[in-house]
Amino acid sequence: MKIGIIGAGGVGQQLATDLVKLGHEAVIGTRDSSKLAEYKTKNPTVVIGSFADAAKQPDLIMLATNWGGTQNALELAGIENLAGKVVVDITNPLDFSTGKPALALGFTTSAGELIQSWLPNAHVVKALNIITANAMLTPKTYIGGEPDMFIAGNDTTAKKTVSSFLEGVGWGIVDLGDITQSRLLEPLAMIWITVGFQSNWTKVNHGFKLLNK
Repeated sequence: MKIGIIGAGGVGQQLATDLVKLGHEAVIGTRDSSKLAEYKTKNPTVVIGSFADAAKQPDLIMLATNWGGTQNALELAGIENLAGKVVVDITNPLDFSTGKPALALGFTTSAGELIQSWLPNAHVVKALNIITANAMLTPKTYIGGEPDMFIAGNDTTAKKTVSSFLEGVGWGIVDLGDITQSRLLEPLAMIWITVGFQSNWTKVNHGFKLLNK
């Protein structure tokens, strides 16, 4: 599968590296490809291009931007290029103005809902926002069992596509419903983020599992 990644930070780079290891083609979209020169040297099979390059041809899109630059990145990618595409929204709407991470949105809306409104003809599926980047595609590495991935989205077929992809790398999937359930997933990510922040980011390899009796 050819997968486009909009966002060239640590999350986007880790995703591309792991996707290639899994046998997929990865295209990273960025504002400035020169900043990824060293990464490209170490990962020669990853394609580096513009946001539009990452949006046009791939079968699946992963949105891995910092929240503040998300809307602009999507505009640069081209709303028309994302029409009909499945877009996995990994973002968390974080506000660091007080010196520690906090949610910038909640209760009446969410990042997932805003992104779906910005991409009215795309199929946004909230997923992978509750886990560290180096475990997004390697859940089998967890001690004590594989964690669950909670997802949300309006389109049933798109959620099946994302679920099948994630199940293929080892995730258990819990579908919470439509995209408004991002209002639950983004605060859930804050549990993971708070533990990481309080440990000075030395504790990041933790996940969630829905246990049944």
